[in-house]
Amino acid sequence: MQYLLDTNKMGAAVMECLIENDTEGALEILEIYLDAINRTQFLKEAKIPRSTVYNVFKRRNPTIKTLAKIMHASAYV
Repeated sequence: MQYLLDTNKMGAAVMECLIENDTEGALEILEIYLDAINRTQFLKEAKIPRSTVYNVFKRRNPTIKTLAKIMHASAYV
């Protein structure tokens, strides 16, 4: 489970998915990561509304700004 908390590995996995044009894979990795770090606490600390993340996974089409905000905040968890 510890490897799920490694931001370098998770970031590399997301990047690999994006290079391969696998947006579903990138979102799946992000969702797994957020679950592993306690999504609720993370969102509170990162000051990201729960509704924003809910919509990311519901619509499966986050803006680059939202994705960057989540990835940036995850580097400091």
